[in-house]
Amino acid sequence: MGGTADITLIAFDMYGTLARNDATAWEGTFSALALEQGLAVSGEALRAQWSTRDVRFRATRTNMEDPEASPPFRSYWEAWRDTFVDSFAALGIEGDAALAATRCVDALCERPAFSDVTPVLEALAATSELAVLSNADDRYLDGTIRHNGWRFATVVSSESARAYKPDPRIFATFCREAGVAPERVLYVGDSPYDDVHGAKLAGMRTVLLRRDQQTPGRTPPPEAAVLLAADHEIDSLTALLPLVQAAA
Repeated sequence: MGGTADITLIAFDMYGTLARNDATAWEGTFSALALEQGLAVSGEALRAQWSTRDVRFRATRTNMEDPEASPPFRSYWEAWRDTFVDSFAALGIEGDAALAATRCVDALCERPAFSDVTPVLEALAATSELAVLSNADDRYLDGTIRHNGWRFATVVSSESARAYKPDPRIFATFCREAGVAPERVLYVGDSPYDDVHGAKLAGMRTVLLRRDQQTPGRTPPPEAAVLLAADHEIDSLTALLPLVQAAA
């Protein structure tokens, strides 16, 4: 891994990188909560309303030109509760927004791993310290880790850092928690904006994982944004092993 022989920590994004989080899973969640609450609309119709508002939240939660001027931090659960309130109103139905947001969190706790993940993590753990930095609430990030039987030296969520990737503040918090300088971190993620651009701004080396699925809920980059490029691109996590081994 040219120029990365001094890497001391490998950090991973979670959803779309280690754990599956595809559209099918979200469709199932919305169908289930519509049925549970006896809503007079389909899960598909509710998700369409909700998704529009969720994207708006993700697009406006961070001021990348002046991160300190960003809106007050809201966890995903808080933002999703408010999004359900607005979605129910737009559809002219009554529902329990807090319970709906909790249903989404519960579902995320059980996201399964991609088939290539656990063997790669086990191989890397033999020689490297591993960590997770994810846009997520603590409850479901910890739940996903437990569900898949993983262990990491450091786990930092957007909720614990009170900031969302690609905000440089979350990467700074991660480095303080891990006790490592950013230039000694190799960050692996599937989002060119949240993961690669954010980590590069923070001074980390990066690997973009281009899986063959699209993960819902990525932060939309600003229009005409010029994103920093990854140091490496791979199409499966297995391809990370020779990169790390080459640097050893």
